[in-house]
Amino acid sequence: MTSENHALFKNGRGNGGREIKNMLENEFTFLIKKLPEDLEKHPKKEIRQGYYSDLPSPLRIRNESGKFTLTKKIPIKDGDASRYEETELFIKKEEFELIWPVCKKSLDKTRYYYPIDNLTAEIDIYHGKLEGLVTVEVEFPNEAIRESFIPPEWFGFDITQEKWSANSVLADLTYEEVVKLIEKI
Repeated sequence: MTSENHALFKNGRGNGGREIKNMLENEFTFLIKKLPEDLEKHPKKEIRQGYYSDLPSPLRIRNESGKFTLTKKIPIKDGDASRYEETELFIKKEEFELIWPVCKKSLDKTRYYYPIDNLTAEIDIYHGKLEGLVTVEVEFPNEAIRESFIPPEWFGFDITQEKWSANSVLADLTYEEVVKLIEKI
């Protein structure tokens, strides 16, 4: 998640001087037909994230290559999985390690940041029980760009509105279970 792809509501420091970000997430999520051949040339991060609550407003803890956050996601409109308000609190590694064990569920993935036009595609390659699943998210800075977006040929099905495509739901599933859900599309 890159802040340049979010409309920031408010940034600041909370009690104790911790950085807090309030953002509008405005994105589409797709399956991938074929990974770009030059993917390895682009930046990536290893992500481990866990959940304390479920949809529609998950509470997530994340280690993104050594950056630790606690995030609350709140849907902007019921039934629309493409737009969320996110409040992100940066936490210390020690805090992450203290509260990680009480997660209800978790997942691990590698996220690549791949340029498409003037946007960034976030390609997630899942590990562990979701090994084999690959998705791509594109976040939009405004409605005009969102409405004019044409997915590249290597994108697969748009799964934005599929409840199971949310990471807070995927963390409960196996790759085999996801394949069965994909077959119903």
